[in-house]
Amino acid sequence: MKTIVIDARIIDSSTGIYIQRLLYFLNKNHASEFHFVVLVPSKTKDEWQSAYSNLDIQVSDASQYSLQEQTAFASDLRSHKPDLVHFTMPQQPFAWTKPAVTTIHDLTLVHFDNIDMNPLVYKIKKMIFLTLLKTVVARSKAIITPTQYVQDDILKYFGAKYADKMFVTLEAGEPVGIEPEAMPEFENTRFIFGVNNAFPYKNIKIIIEAFAKLKTAHPDLILLLAGKKDYFYEQLEAYVKDNSIQDVHFLGFITDGEKRWCYNHAEAYVTASLSEGFNMSLLEAMYENCPTVVSDASCHPEVGGDAALYFDPHSVESLAEKLSDVLTQPRLREDLIKKGQKRVTEFSWERMAEETVAVYRKALGVSKKELGDGR
Repeated sequence: MKTIVIDARIIDSSTGIYIQRLLYFLNKNHASEFHFVVLVPSKTKDEWQSAYSNLDIQVSDASQYSLQEQTAFASDLRSHKPDLVHFTMPQQPFAWTKPAVTTIHDLTLVHFDNIDMNPLVYKIKKMIFLTLLKTVVARSKAIITPTQYVQDDILKYFGAKYADKMFVTLEAGEPVGIEPEAMPEFENTRFIFGVNNAFPYKNIKIIIEAFAKLKTAHPDLILLLAGKKDYFYEQLEAYVKDNSIQDVHFLGFITDGEKRWCYNHAEAYVTASLSEGFNMSLLEAMYENCPTVVSDASCHPEVGGDAALYFDPHSVESLAEKLSDVLTQPRLREDLIKKGQKRVTEFSWERMAEETVAVYRKALGVSKKELGDGR
C-alpha cells in the first residue's frame, strides 16, 4: 500500500477547515486505498486521532516560515518514507524534492502587503516566500486550487507552462452548526453584518464609508464588524472616531453561536475583500438565509453565482447603492435568500475529497483499479 503524508500543521486554523473536511472523507471513504499519515500539532493529536481513527495521526510542531520547518520538518517527512506528500499550503522545506502535491489557496500574499511589523523584515520575508512559491509551483507534481479563479491567477503569474499540473477541487460551505447565541444589546435593531480579519486587502474601510452614506436615509441602521482586534482593526476604530461616524460596532472575536445569530438577524452580510481563494463565509451566510452583498473581485462571482449582489470594491457609491437596494426592496431580499438556499447545494466537501484523491492517483501514476482494495 502506498503511503501519502498529509501536512496538516494548520488544521487548527481557519484555513484548517479545508483540511478537516478533506480528512473526514479520506477517513470515511479512502482509508483502505492508501496509508495516510497525517502530521498535526502535538496539542491536538489525540483529538484528531479520535476523529479520524482510520488514518495514522502523527505529530509535527514545526512552525511555518521557520528554520525548524526547513530542517526538523523535512526530517519528519523522510522518516515516514512517503510515496507522496500533500502540502496543504505552500510553506514547505526548500530541500524537499520527492513527489509532492501542493494546495495553493490564493496569491493574496503575492498581490498585497499586510505590513504590521518592521517594513524591512516584512520585505525580506516576502522575498523568501515568493522564492519558495516559485520553487513549489515548478517542482510539485500537481497544484490544487480551491477555485478556477486561483488557478487562472497562478498561471497568469507563473506562466501557462504549468497548466497540465493544475487541478481545481472546489471547496464548500456549511451551516454554522450550533444554536444561535443572542446578543441582547443588538436585539430590535437593524444592522449590516461583516465578519473578517482587517488586513488591508479585506477593504473594510469602504464598508464603513458606505455605511456612513446610508445613515442619512436609514438613521436607525447600525454596522456590526466581527473579527479579532489587532493592529489593523485599531486603525479602523481610530478612523471611525476621527471622522465621527456613529453606530459602528467593532465586536472583536465572537463565538459561532453569536455569529449565527448575527447572520439570522442581519439585513445583509457584506464583504468588500479584494482577494479571496474561496471565501467560505459567503456560503455560510447563504446557509443561514442572510442576503449577501459582496465585491465583484477575485473568486466571489464564481462562488456566489446569481445568489449574491455584487458591487465595485473601489466605489463607496456602488456598495452604498447595493446595500440600499437590499434594505428597501423586500422582493430582492427574498430572491437573494431563495437563490442562496439553492446555491449552497452546488458545493460538496465529499466531492472535493474525491477529486483530491484523483489528483493523488494521477501524481502517483496509478489508477483506482490498480489500487484495488488496498491490500
